[in-house]
Amino acid sequence: MNSFLEKIRAFMYGRNGVDKLSFFTFFVYLIINGIKMFFTRVPAVYYTMWALALAFLFLTVFRVLSKNIDKRRHEAAQFEQFLVSINFSGFMFKLKKKFNRMVMRVSQFSTHRFRTCPQCNEHLRLSKKRGKRNITCPKCGRKFTAFIPF
Repeated sequence: MNSFLEKIRAFMYGRNGVDKLSFFTFFVYLIINGIKMFFTRVPAVYYTMWALALAFLFLTVFRVLSKNIDKRRHEAAQFEQFLVSINFSGFMFKLKKKFNRMVMRVSQFSTHRFRTCPQCNEHLRLSKKRGKRNITCPKCGRKFTAFIPF
């Protein structure tokens, strides 16, 4: 096994390797490839999407195996600048926060219920006690009533 890994390392020496832009192009390839499966009965759309997905796969492999490292770094820097200009890291932070909140809600479903404050949108964790509940938000202090059916 070590001999195989050494051969891979020797082959990749002096090549660009995987970066964020390569991950992005591969992700786009996967998305297009998944979407094209819905168009199997429309040959024109199916084969157009197949060609587009293949182009993204070729671009990914080309970037990873390229020996022109300076040009690939410049492309990656432009891609990073584009991500900063559209505030992609802020979007990903919000998405990760929502995903973690959803995981927490699912894992604690047997013991707790979750509600949001109507004034400050703070997420509140309540015990599973059923019925009408008078709640005071710890962040803004607003009192409101929540109904927990089950």
